[in-house]
Amino acid sequence: MDERQRPLVDNDVGVLAVDGGRHPVAITQLRVLGHGRAAEARLVRATDRDGYEYLSVEKVFRPGWLTRTIYRAAFQSPFAYQDNRDAICASFYRRRVAAAIIKAFAPEARVAMPLYVRWDAQSQAMVLASEFIRGRGVTPAPVDSKMLRRRIAGLYSKSETPDEAPAEIDQLVGLMTKLESLLVDSGMTGSGWQVCKRAMVSTANLLRTETGYVVVDLESGIPSVLVPSYIAAGIKLHSLPLFDDLNPARLTSWIDEHHTQLQAVLSPSESDQLHRDVTRLIEHDANWKQAETAILRRPMRLLKSDFRDRYKARVLESWSRRDVADPTVIESMRNGGRFFTSLTFWFGLIPGRIGRFFQRYHANTQYRNAVKRFVNHSQYRDQVVAEYVSSKVDQWKQDDRLPSDHLLSTMGASFVTNWALSKATPARLHRWLSDPAYRQQRQTRMFLFCVSGRFQRELGRLYIRTRVQVWQQEHRLNEAEAQRLNAQLDNHGVDEYVRGFGMHVGLKLLMPFVMSLKIGGAAASVASGNPFYFLFMLMLVPMLRTAITIWRKLATGRPLADYRDALIVGVLPVVGSIAYPVQMHCKFPDLSLFLLRDFASRIGRMLPIYGGKDSRTEIAAISSVNLVAEAMEVWSTTTRSNTSTVAQGETTFHDSGDRFAVHKATRKIGRWEKLVNQQLRLLEQEAGFESVYADQESQVRRAA
Repeated sequence: MDERQRPLVDNDVGVLAVDGGRHPVAITQLRVLGHGRAAEARLVRATDRDGYEYLSVEKVFRPGWLTRTIYRAAFQSPFAYQDNRDAICASFYRRRVAAAIIKAFAPEARVAMPLYVRWDAQSQAMVLASEFIRGRGVTPAPVDSKMLRRRIAGLYSKSETPDEAPAEIDQLVGLMTKLESLLVDSGMTGSGWQVCKRAMVSTANLLRTETGYVVVDLESGIPSVLVPSYIAAGIKLHSLPLFDDLNPARLTSWIDEHHTQLQAVLSPSESDQLHRDVTRLIEHDANWKQAETAILRRPMRLLKSDFRDRYKARVLESWSRRDVADPTVIESMRNGGRFFTSLTFWFGLIPGRIGRFFQRYHANTQYRNAVKRFVNHSQYRDQVVAEYVSSKVDQWKQDDRLPSDHLLSTMGASFVTNWALSKATPARLHRWLSDPAYRQQRQTRMFLFCVSGRFQRELGRLYIRTRVQVWQQEHRLNEAEAQRLNAQLDNHGVDEYVRGFGMHVGLKLLMPFVMSLKIGGAAASVASGNPFYFLFMLMLVPMLRTAITIWRKLATGRPLADYRDALIVGVLPVVGSIAYPVQMHCKFPDLSLFLLRDFASRIGRMLPIYGGKDSRTEIAAISSVNLVAEAMEVWSTTTRSNTSTVAQGETTFHDSGDRFAVHKATRKIGRWEKLVNQQLRLLEQEAGFESVYADQESQVRRAA
């Protein structure tokens, strides 16, 4: 039976009919793997009709407002993968075609195979499921603190230098270049964008496994407008800008030209499947692209009846899936009734929820009756309001804006206040304002941060342990490297550096207030025309960091050279938090460089558009620490005679208490120590560590 004649939905989980796809009857979400620009990745357990269970990764296409806005500006249509059946089916067949081509011509890589596509009614979004790949992202190269000097020496030295082992990112980029060329040459032009090294973020689309690299993402989030060659390709295909576009004629001819090579690698059944997949892909891609307005995509077609018919079919199918109109209304329009002149169509042109409300009220009898019942029957109205309030509260709890035990069931002043805070404030500030227990806990930590040297030190130590754990989980550190860093971290010689670093990190506890002051300073500068207010608030945290460093120098009586680097770096906005990591380099270089690389990694991930986890931007940011390391090495060599010569690992000073404070068996744990232990236990639990402070009091009692 032809795909167009099959039921749109096979079962209750919303599986769409595709050739060769699985048909799960039950899907259980296990956890969220991550969020991209256009989709949320979920790990699920699916169960087929015969009871067979398997893990898969579902991409739920629910893009944010920015991605939706970019897509609508480019194509004057809703985001295709979210609501277009032909688009999501095209993504299914595109992966299968790309997988066969790569298997034959680039066997060192493969594509994560698609399993099924479905409509998720709860999310109101299309879903593409693929096999679960156990792999990792790219691992940054080790620190090279002699990189620049070696390259300069190579320019003037005629002696041959030994070849350096290529970094993992270089190997990956080389493979991506090969894959991009293969996909573009075969006619899958838009898919080449997903493995294009010039896209910067495309390195995150491949995972490394024990057997090689696997392409886990071939679906774009934004149009291919950042690389000139893809703009030129879009002009050539009369499809500007490109968005996972095909060159159907080129794809068909390429498959025919390379029939012998494909036959040599693929089995007869795989070869037959490839030809069917190519046909399906071209069909769905044409239905998708030709049903979008996209005024830069052959604009004269908008005047033809074929476009109107395709556009109408797509919209009616979307209305049917989302219950916008009664089935009888949709069927009437499909059979020749008024469509472009109907109020339902015109209401749909109103953006946002207002347009969707008028659409449903006009065309959906059940929805219209529900609205009337809501207005006329107080009991039903209370039930609907309670369900709405409950859904919002659950969402706020998931976003950590409210505590898990918060009770809120009516739309009163408390709900309205929280709703306004959810729209206007960051999650932490919302939680601070709405949760007294959270606020008291943060105030306690702020107090301890100001008065307890041990809390300051352990706060810095805990933060570093957390970052070491994150890098180890991401396979960027092996077990031996993590153990070496933790061993340095437990050394008493690092205490003063960790304490200073902890105080700098602890300034984040003040961020709800600092952010408010920055906003107030910006408003005052705009109102008065004097930039001083904004600049003063911008430099507030750097000034606090500088004050902390000067205080620590005076309190310890150590030479100025032991705080000089921290004073120089700490005064800088944004990057000032790395002041103490820079300072500790001469005595604890491994720990210092790890913290600098971690800071660079977070900067690389935060950059909009070009940044992100495992992106080339992030890897380049981490690699830039090589220059910092080289500069610090040269600087420390130059100034070594003026610095304190204390061997790494030697205890140079002590605060009022050691880390665990149990070496003195008769020491009495006072009220403040108990409070410090309590907050440190909570911090370790929040970070996912087993607390080393949990039994401290009982240890002291037993020792006594």
